Amino acid sequence: MIQLQVLNKVLQEKDSSFLTLNNLGEEYFSEYPNEYQYIKEHLDNYGNVPDLETFLSNFPHFEVIQKVGESDSYLLTELQRDRNARHLAKSFNKVRELIMSDKTDEAIEVYKRAYEGLSQGANISSVDITKDLSRYDDYVERTRNFEKYYISTGLPELDDIVGGWDRQEELATIVARTNVGKSWLLDFFAKAAFEQGLNVGLYSGEMSPRKVGYRFDTLLGHIPNGSLVHGNEGIQNEYKRYIDGLSTKYKGTLKVLHPTMINGPAGVSALRAFIEKENLDILFVDQHSLLEDDRKAKNPVERAANISRDLKNLQVMKGIPIISVSQQNRSSTENGIGTEHIAQSDRISQDSTMILALEKKDDNILKIHLIKSRDSVNGKILKYLVDFNKGMFTYLPDGEEAEPAEAPPLLEPAEGEEIW
Repeated sequence: MIQLQVLNKVLQEKDSSFLTLNNLGEEYFSEYPNEYQYIKEHLDNYGNVPDLETFLSNFPHFEVIQKVGESDSYLLTELQRDRNARHLAKSFNKVRELIMSDKTDEAIEVYKRAYEGLSQGANISSVDITKDLSRYDDYVERTRNFEKYYISTGLPELDDIVGGWDRQEELATIVARTNVGKSWLLDFFAKAAFEQGLNVGLYSGEMSPRKVGYRFDTLLGHIPNGSLVHGNEGIQNEYKRYIDGLSTKYKGTLKVLHPTMINGPAGVSALRAFIEKENLDILFVDQHSLLEDDRKAKNPVERAANISRDLKNLQVMKGIPIISVSQQNRSSTENGIGTEHIAQSDRISQDSTMILALEKKDDNILKIHLIKSRDSVNGKILKYLVDFNKGMFTYLPDGEEAEPAEAPPLLEPAEGEEIW
């Protein structure tokens, strides 16, 4: 009945948009394949839906419904359900035969392929931007309440260019070669979000939560990272003061997820559960290559593309910024840095709303190349004097010499006490 309703709607309204915008092909009209094909050919040849009279002259027994009153959303949902039920039914006998033959693994594969072929459409609607002027109100709100729409990156110079992380539409990628400092920068951004009182999530695919914690302490408290990692007893008192002040000075949280906590590498479905369980405001992923492909692709390029696509869908679904790290191709240092130099898949560059490529030729100078930004000017380069051991990022304007910066104290000293 649902197929009949949809075809009647198209014929009565002489409007093919319901079919084309929702990508509804012949497989959705198994009971009326000839009728569907006739409408499609008429569209292809003449550019419009045939008149009902013309249609009935070719299909005199077609049942005409005087008025289809159901909403587009209902019709699409039911048509999807009808198509998916028939799609799964085709595979049922094959799955049963394989199970009866003790070929369980093959049966599972057949079922998985059938499940992956299920259609998940949505009713398409559009907005007339010449009549819907709500964006002006949105603009006014952004000028008055910046923090409602953006999260500061923690680097004022970067914020001046990109505005910060878009709270609802940001999928950013940090790209660099090994040992340049991309994980340090990711942790710096996570620390900055924490300082803003947010619920921050960080997936660490390799580094243990303890070492992530030490980096966080270095970035926030400027306590030498080497002393924390190697257990230098000389900093114990200052470290204790810092630790005691964390819970009272800050309102944010920083939750770390590690593969050991979920019996293996996380896929995007696990990241979704992480977001929902911890009610995260922003998610950081270290790194892309250490994620599991939920679709189990064996080809590395296909695997990376699947993960990128799923991350993009997750970002849209949950409406929070997702910032991830990706490896850079070896060839990228010869002719500059571009989106084509992201390892394994150009899909990552397509899905990303912002790409920051890192370069560190000198020991202490980190260059951040803004090679893609949807809402600002591309091609900007920011230079920072970095001291990862102290967690320091000092901006270097063009022409300014690099000078080491003093780490500011995190906590005020008690009366009569010296701060570290």
